[in-house]
Amino acid sequence: MEFTEGFDATEPTHRLVTRNLSGVTDWDDLGSVTVENRAISVLMDYGTVVHLGLDPNHAQFETVQRELMQVPDSKRIFVGSGHEFRASLPEDRPLIESLLEIPDGDTDGWTDRLFSVVELAVLTNHSWLYRSVPHEAHIREINAGGQEEVIEKLNETLAQVQGSAVVPFGGVASWTAGGTTYDLKWDSLYCSDTEKSASYDLERLKQVIGLFSAGVLRLDWKPVSEGSLLGRMVWRVVDSESATPPARVEIPTGEAGERILDAFRQLRAELGYEYAVETASDQHP
Repeated sequence: MEFTEGFDATEPTHRLVTRNLSGVTDWDDLGSVTVENRAISVLMDYGTVVHLGLDPNHAQFETVQRELMQVPDSKRIFVGSGHEFRASLPEDRPLIESLLEIPDGDTDGWTDRLFSVVELAVLTNHSWLYRSVPHEAHIREINAGGQEEVIEKLNETLAQVQGSAVVPFGGVASWTAGGTTYDLKWDSLYCSDTEKSASYDLERLKQVIGLFSAGVLRLDWKPVSEGSLLGRMVWRVVDSESATPPARVEIPTGEAGERILDAFRQLRAELGYEYAVETASDQHP
């Protein structure tokens, strides 16, 4: 998703993320769409305007045409937008919420929500606050610069929602050791050096042990064969067994290393991962 050149080039600070939990559908309480709707409800409390890109095939397209202002070409904020509408908050909030809601098991409503709502942005008087491409779950971006209370409120809202969280946009932790750069993201550990790079899904992680005296993390991973059918298919494509996950990762000594282990703990707590996190400074790497 891109904003037009003349609108706002501010980079996101955070992203809304949701794990694909087994047996959970988008319209369930823990589902991706329901979670995003909860977050948007919070964000609209802080916004003044919503811009919406809508496909004419959406079941409520005529209602939106009648109730909302269609944005002229010169005022559009979405690149390549076909039909862009502007809603004022709080006046038009009920209509926006009706466009985003999916009744349980309503496949037509699900199609409208994920594909006919092409893009969405919540704006304040000063900048953009949230932007989303519903069918691209990785594009749920938040611009909370100078508005820490927004993140606090989102964290409160998602605290009891297993598998979802708001995380820093650039990743949770990053460090370089032994010529390799490591980036701990919300769903993977990314490793890169001058010759190659690989990403390892945190769904495969069984245990993390911090050996601070040696400056090492010991990592225990599930083999591909232990994952779900969908997980095995994904891992074969993006995280092949031929690229064996690292069993030993160097980290800085002292507080910097402890912060990395804390980042693993934070992800486990906020997103409900099942891996264990331990400290064993007296063990050998």
